[in-house]
Amino acid sequence: MMKNADRSLKSSNFKWHIALATADAILLGLFVAPEVLTSATATQLGLFRALSAALMPVLVLLLLNLLSSNAKAMLVFWKPLGVLPGCEAFTRHGPADPRVDMAQLKKNVGALPTDPKEQNSKWYKLYKQIESRTEVMSAQKDFLMYRDMAVLSLPLALLTPVALWGAGVGASGIWGAAGLFVAQYLLTRVSARHAAERFVCTVLAVHSAVKIPKAAV
Repeated sequence: MMKNADRSLKSSNFKWHIALATADAILLGLFVAPEVLTSATATQLGLFRALSAALMPVLVLLLLNLLSSNAKAMLVFWKPLGVLPGCEAFTRHGPADPRVDMAQLKKNVGALPTDPKEQNSKWYKLYKQIESRTEVMSAQKDFLMYRDMAVLSLPLALLTPVALWGAGVGASGIWGAAGLFVAQYLLTRVSARHAAERFVCTVLAVHSAVKIPKAAV
């Protein structure tokens, strides 16, 4: 959908990704050794918080940078690499959004392609013209936040059962933890998908409301 994932937007979301990772670590600890967390002293809890503050940003950065933007999108949309919401901007998402006047959009931006690749290319050019507008940046920020939350959640959904089994946790604990992390992945994945579609349509809505001069690129 976009080749230049704005670093400023990703940075502003980083605190939420760390918060999610920290909450997941605490939850995982409750399944592995609940007695350690419940009986920990104030000093031990302080040490845990200090270690989390030091290590979590590094771990989150490593996990989020393992995959390309296209690979992350595949995990969110469950479609082949390169198949993004922008590929259906004018044939599916735009017509379904009441904010988008498709007839006026065509008058303002010219012919609307139907080929998936051409749709994504056209949409991206329209996005670049107005990328600094508040409503567009807000929609993009939400998409990036939920997308990366889903990317962080998937390894937990896949690896938690193995890790808990290795730690000697009972079957009920393994299935319970696995279910929670699978639900987290699915919820963040659905949120990312909806945010992406809203991002695509926000760009179209702006262009259908006002003709953007090409000099604004």
